[in-house]
This record gives sequence, C-alpha cells and structure tokens, in this order.
Amino acid sequence: MTEGQSRDDLLTALRILEANGIIDLNGHASIRQGAGALINSGRSVRSRLADADLVPVDAEGQGQSAADAPPMEVHLHAAIYRLRPDVGAVVHGHPTWSTLLSSTSTPYTTVYPQGALVGSPAVYASPRSINTPEIGGKVAELLGNGCAMLMRAHGMVIAAADIRSATVLALYLEENARRQCLAAPLGRPYHFSPEEVEACRKGPNKPTLFAKAWNYYAAKLRS
Repeated sequence: MTEGQSRDDLLTALRILEANGIIDLNGHASIRQGAGALINSGRSVRSRLADADLVPVDAEGQGQSAADAPPMEVHLHAAIYRLRPDVGAVVHGHPTWSTLLSSTSTPYTTVYPQGALVGSPAVYASPRSINTPEIGGKVAELLGNGCAMLMRAHGMVIAAADIRSATVLALYLEENARRQCLAAPLGRPYHFSPEEVEACRKGPNKPTLFAKAWNYYAAKLRS
C-alpha cells in the first residue's frame, strides 16, 4: 500500500469512527509510519477532517514544529507501537456503550458473534487521560498481546495490524457492549460458551469479512 493510500485509509477510518460514535469531539486513530506514526491532530474537528489534519509524530510521540500538535493522548499510541512491532494501527475513542460498561463492575462478555474477535478486554482502572509517557506505558503493558482494552469510565483502545482491521474491531467491540447493556435490564444476557467463543473467533475472523464490514461502513459515508 502506498503512503497516499495509507493516508486515505486513515482519513476514512476516522470518518467511519466519528459517524458511528466511536470518537466524538475528542478521540484519535493512527497508523505506524516508519519509526513513528501518523495521527489526527489534537485540535482537528473530528466531524470535518481533511488530509491537513493528519500529523506525523516520532517514536516518542513528539510532533514536528511546523505541524499542528498531536493529541495529548498520543503517548498511548507511541507506547503501543514501541511495545508491539506487530501493530500497524491504533484507535482510541470514547463510545457510549463500552464506556458505560466499563463504568460498572460487569465484565465484557461475548453476546454476539463478532464480539468474540476482541477477546476478553482488560480494563485499565483509572479514567485519567493518557497524557504522559508513563501512563501510556502502563496502558500498553496492560494491553499486552491483546487487540482491545477498556478504560474505566473513559473509553476503548484497539490495536491491530492495519487501520481497516482496527476500525472494524472497534465497531464490533462497541456493538457487543451495546447489546450486553441493552439486554441486562431484561434479564441475564446469554453469554457465549468458551466453545462458541472459539468458533466465532475462527468464523468471522476472515479478511473477506473484515473487508465486507469496512466497505459497508465506508459506503455509508458517501450515501
């Protein structure tokens, strides 16, 4: 994939995430770029993003003096990239349902097939902003080799090989959390068994199905 295509994918991803409530006036997504990353700037208007809103940062999350500053929580992205050479994209947002779930003592459990793809997300215990390298490092360590985690009363983090996968996984996590929260007042939600979770991780975890989801949400931006 060319650099231009990567930038286009990041912009499309950010627009999908905003349109579906994963990011709001805050929130950010990045792609690995050399030793650093490309990320939407801190002051960018998430509902009106353009290529000029994407800013490069180095391996420590430091921006270039001539460009807009990255978001304060860039340390989260930088720490994950340093710890995980397999990760090519990171998403951090504040969606309603997964944030609501993380505000309770109820753990995330699989209640719909695609929700199994994020595993059992760890929960970072503090709602504080990830605005220092030290906090970013702690969050990255808690994420470990996983692809998703929740942050208590704050939001979600997704790490994946590429921005399309990261975007789709963020949507899957939020949809699972939405169904889990909505089902709870009706009675105990049906939680997939370990065998069902394993089957679902193999079933929907196919490049063609990720592409189908990406194309669906990308097309809705143009409708």
